[in-house]
Amino acid sequence: MKKTSPLMKILPIAVLAAVLIYFAVQLYNYLSDPVTTTLVTEGQAEDTIPLNGWMVRDEEPLAAQSGTISRVRQEGEHVGVGQVLARVYANDGALQTVSQIETLQLQLQQLQFALTSYLDPDAALKLDTSITGDILTLRQSLTGGDYTAAESDIAQLKAAVLKRDHPYTSQEEIQTEIKSVEGQIQSLENSLSGAATVTAKSSGTYSAVCDGYETVLTTEFLKDVTPAKLAKLQPSGEDSNIGKLIYGDTWYYVVTLAEEQANVIRGRGSVTLRFAKGFDQNLQMRVVSVSAAENGQAAVTLSCRKYLAQTTLLRHQAADIILRTYTGLRVPSNALRVSSDGVTGVYCVDGVTAAFRPVTVLYQGQGYALVQPADGVDDTQTLRAGDEVIATAGELHEGKVIR
Repeated sequence: MKKTSPLMKILPIAVLAAVLIYFAVQLYNYLSDPVTTTLVTEGQAEDTIPLNGWMVRDEEPLAAQSGTISRVRQEGEHVGVGQVLARVYANDGALQTVSQIETLQLQLQQLQFALTSYLDPDAALKLDTSITGDILTLRQSLTGGDYTAAESDIAQLKAAVLKRDHPYTSQEEIQTEIKSVEGQIQSLENSLSGAATVTAKSSGTYSAVCDGYETVLTTEFLKDVTPAKLAKLQPSGEDSNIGKLIYGDTWYYVVTLAEEQANVIRGRGSVTLRFAKGFDQNLQMRVVSVSAAENGQAAVTLSCRKYLAQTTLLRHQAADIILRTYTGLRVPSNALRVSSDGVTGVYCVDGVTAAFRPVTVLYQGQGYALVQPADGVDDTQTLRAGDEVIATAGELHEGKVIR
């Protein structure tokens, strides 16, 4: 029988001992120097100046009326000279008649579309496309918190859906029904006698809401506006149950800022502004004026010639001026390290080892940083979204085994 050498007996024991020692060392390293990682994502950050200012427009309240009012214009609708803005009735019963007329008018639109669809089958397909677009528009308005626009969107969608629902089987049946509804509308309109109409004396944009600042926050007020004047703002008490007309297409936003912030804006011809609520688009505003400093503050006036119809209900608004936007790769702040040769970067998990990725820091936020790959690095050293970056660990170096 062949004898086993002492070396062969010892070798398995030595291998087992080495494996156990290796895992023991790894366990010790993990417990004494735990490694946490996170995925690199794309991110965006901004340098902003917070504002809390006032909307200013060239406005005129309409004369208040006694009686029951039925407005015939939508919020933010442009009207011409002489166009009817509202009708005033002597009693509440007239409003019920007006409501019946509006219901019949929707029914008439439905019938007219039914006739069009009967003569042109493609009309239904076009309306289906329109309904889909109306639903998306309504969703956008609700998501952005623009409930005034949403109310108009709902009315438009309702009208489109009603048009689509037509159970009629012949052209003659539809035409007969149209004549019947037209007759009912005419009869109800004839019963509305004695209604007074409110018309626009000049062309402008209609708004149904007055807040008492129409005669206070004027373009004349802006000519010598100061922080002290803004601090003393009070509504005039003048009100109107009809609404107001807004003239021109330019509106203003005036705010008191710290002198240092005002000087930042003073050197710019225009700025990007974003309201906190009520309007969900960034606005390009022209810098009209920055007042002289007063107790460390200055009044800043901005103007815009777009979106007047969408902002008629806004007055005292919080907003941000966006000075600069940063776009880069988001990593934890504590993941940033400086190598022995002075290069800033992060360590990523590459298999079971740590790999250094040189980066340029674009922005430092609260607990995070936006970075981009450093110029001139090899493709193998380029940091990318989806990489697993080491957020916390003890001593790290290129090629260190971490798993």
